[in-house]
Amino acid sequence: MSEFDGDIIELARTAHRRLNVGCGNYRMNYWINLDSSPNVPADIHADALEYLSGCEVGTFDAIYAGHMLEHLGYGDAMQFLAECYRVLSPGGNLGILVPDTREIMFRWLNGMVDEVEWPQNVWRPVSDLDEVCHLFLYSDIQESPHRWAWELKTLARAMQRAGFVNLRQIDRYHDPRIPVGAWYQCGIDGNKEIGDENGG
Repeated sequence: MSEFDGDIIELARTAHRRLNVGCGNYRMNYWINLDSSPNVPADIHADALEYLSGCEVGTFDAIYAGHMLEHLGYGDAMQFLAECYRVLSPGGNLGILVPDTREIMFRWLNGMVDEVEWPQNVWRPVSDLDEVCHLFLYSDIQESPHRWAWELKTLARAMQRAGFVNLRQIDRYHDPRIPVGAWYQCGIDGNKEIGDENGG
C-alpha cells in the first residue's frame, strides 16, 4: 500500500469528524455535507444552527462553511460561529469563506471591467451597482438572499469574539475546499483553543 492509499483510507475513516456546512452543489469527499435545501445533494438536509445545537461538544475536528455565513443576519451569524466553536474538538479548525465586500466595492468604485458569470453564460459587469447588488450585496438572484456583508477585518473580529485563535487568511484562489477560486471572495481559518475541553 502506498502512502497516498494510506492517506485516503485515513480520510475515509475520519470523514464523520469533518462538516461542510451549506455545501450546495459542491459536496466535498470525506466530509459530511450539510445543507438546508432539499434540492442539493447533501448528506444531511437541515438548518445549520438547529443541526449544530443538537451536536455534543467535540463532535468535529474541522468545519468549513463556504459562502454560507452571508446568508445569515448578524445575530444568527454570531450564534453560528459560537456553535461551531462549541462543537469543535480542542485545536479543531473552522474555515469560513464569504464574499469580500471591500474588494467588490473597490472594483465598483474604480469602474473596473471585471465581470462575474451567474448563472452560466450570463456575464454581469461589476462596474454596474445594480449588478453588484444582485450578485453580492443582496444576492436576490439566489434562492436564499444575502443578509450581511463581510470582509477580512470584520470576519476576523467575529471569529475572535467567538473564541477562535491562530487566525489566518484562506487562499481565495487555491484552497482545496473552494470549488471556484475568485477575486470576489475572502476567508479565514481559525482554531478552537487547545485547552478548551468544554466548548467555551
